[in-house]
Amino acid sequence: MVLSQVAQEGVHFILLPTRESAEYCAADLYNMVEGDCVFFLPEMGKSVERSNYKSSLGVQRTAAIGKLLNWKAPEKLFIVTYPEAVEEKVPSAQKLQNALFSIREGEEIPYDSIRVRLQEEGFEKVDFVSAPGQFALRGAVIDIFSYSSDKPYRLSFFGDEVEKIVQINSLTGEIKHTYHTFPIFPAYDHASTRERIKEACVTIKAELEERLKFFREEGK
Repeated sequence: MVLSQVAQEGVHFILLPTRESAEYCAADLYNMVEGDCVFFLPEMGKSVERSNYKSSLGVQRTAAIGKLLNWKAPEKLFIVTYPEAVEEKVPSAQKLQNALFSIREGEEIPYDSIRVRLQEEGFEKVDFVSAPGQFALRGAVIDIFSYSSDKPYRLSFFGDEVEKIVQINSLTGEIKHTYHTFPIFPAYDHASTRERIKEACVTIKAELEERLKFFREEGK
């Protein structure tokens, strides 16, 4: 592909007519460009039944948007996408940053507060994690499958202290890597939905207060 050879530093958007052609193009670029600079930007897969493929779309979209948010010159970055994915709304950078949170080894954080935060961010509680957007609780252990990774993480607690953070194989439980910090990325479309709900609540509250004021003035 000529583009991989002639592209200069900066962000390069490659817009192709279909999801399939964009996937093929991204796969070709992965093999032609050195470094972690090629990202496929799909839609979140709302029209796809829940499956590993749909989960993969969420991970790839999150990775691409996250890379764009953190891009710094003079890095070279290729974003390969298609019309339906571009048309899908993305919340503002500030809203996205507010939705992200990190957990650090040695940090003291109430075990239950993590569960509440995960549910607020749209994560689904399951018995065993198998796809992004899920979490599982077992004793002093929380397994979390973030949208930023293709493998889940396991947090081990000693009381309220995060004792250990590891990445695991979701099928075997085998430890793949050990980490000191773990960034948790919700689905970006959920960050947008959550903000719309908050904004709607503010509007409803303001309208209710205005109506109450009216009735008080009317003596009702």
